[in-house]
Amino acid sequence: MHASSVQFRVRYAETDAQGIVHHSNYLIWFESGRTELLRGVGLPYVELERQGYLIVVVRADLKYHRPAHYDDQIRLETQLVRARGKVVEFCYRVFNQADELLVTGTTTHMLLGADRRPARLPVELLRRLSPAANNPVDTAGAS
Repeated sequence: MHASSVQFRVRYAETDAQGIVHHSNYLIWFESGRTELLRGVGLPYVELERQGYLIVVVRADLKYHRPAHYDDQIRLETQLVRARGKVVEFCYRVFNQADELLVTGTTTHMLLGADRRPARLPVELLRRLSPAANNPVDTAGAS
């Protein structure tokens, strides 16, 4: 199964007055994780945009287990959960340098075509994501 693992340090600008990472930053980090996952399967997000597609977030769920702090070394793991029809789902786990689980989350995305209307996932994207999915990828009717 393909997955993305990204490592980085918490920047000062990502923290609040208490030195704890502000909750909104995790969604930005999740974007980095799924961008790297797509790059890792050979289809960078920028290429999807060139083809006239957008992958927009329609749902995000996060559970905060422990806080991250300024200068923590972070490891973000991203996995594809589902790619079917017009929908793609990812799950995320965020760890600190002590390998403590900080945050878990999922995001659900809708594919939009050049006309900004929902579109089926292109066959090429489904083929590239297929080995990464936990569930079988449905290519029926994809265009």
